Amino acid sequence: MLGRFVFYAIRIRRQVTESNLRQAFPEKNETEIRRLARSTYEHFGMMMLESLKLLSMSRDEVVGAIRILDFKALEQARAAGRGAVMITGHMGNWEYLGAWVSISGFPATFMFQEQANPYVSRLIRRYRERMGMDVVPRGMALRSYLRALKQGRFVAVVADQDAGRNGIFVDFMGRPASTPTGPARFALKTGAPIIFSISFRDRQGNLCGTFEMLDIPYDPAHEEQAIRQIVEACTRKLETWIRKYPEQWFWMHRRWKTKPEKAFSISAHGEKLQSASW
Repeated sequence: MLGRFVFYAIRIRRQVTESNLRQAFPEKNETEIRRLARSTYEHFGMMMLESLKLLSMSRDEVVGAIRILDFKALEQARAAGRGAVMITGHMGNWEYLGAWVSISGFPATFMFQEQANPYVSRLIRRYRERMGMDVVPRGMALRSYLRALKQGRFVAVVADQDAGRNGIFVDFMGRPASTPTGPARFALKTGAPIIFSISFRDRQGNLCGTFEMLDIPYDPAHEEQAIRQIVEACTRKLETWIRKYPEQWFWMHRRWKTKPEKAFSISAHGEKLQSASW
């Protein structure tokens, strides 16, 4: 009901959402696009209330609220002791997924980005800290993440938002999208494996999550080519999940805001992390 109210009455980013959906699914008619957009708002209405509930839930209740289908990749990475770069997207309920990782004893560090609304920022920090999540401010993420990986910890990055002039363009949902290179650079610098992580709501409405170790063939000697291969592989993986559960991705975001003709070249040693917070 919250999502429907925002969709019909407040209409925040509704035009952006519907425009993004039209271009991603040109085969759908206007009725289907409108229905899918409404479902997207309904999903995020549920997610907002679920996340607020983290302020009062016990850790056992959180673990019971999300069904993890496969976490062998996390166990393998922990056993290897080289840390891991966990990449996810704004899909399902990534807050519950991150909370589950920490509660389950996997050593993970999460980046925190201050929100425009300080009240919202305090809420997010509060429930993440309640769940025992190790969070670092975005401005400190680069050094903190590299240090964490050297210590054998996992680092988590939501890497599906517009990266502006610091990203590289890869095909995403049928259009070139400026995509963050930070996670790929972390993996190349440290030799840490990449774990694709995703949360989704199944057809019965239950929150689920899964973790997959990505085997991406690349040559570390050719850094920029390797970065592109990693970014493309992760983007394709996310797109597969979005096409399966399209109403659960964050279509409200101006994902394709940066256009290729406005792109800037990136340095082979560029270290600025461009990603959203997890």
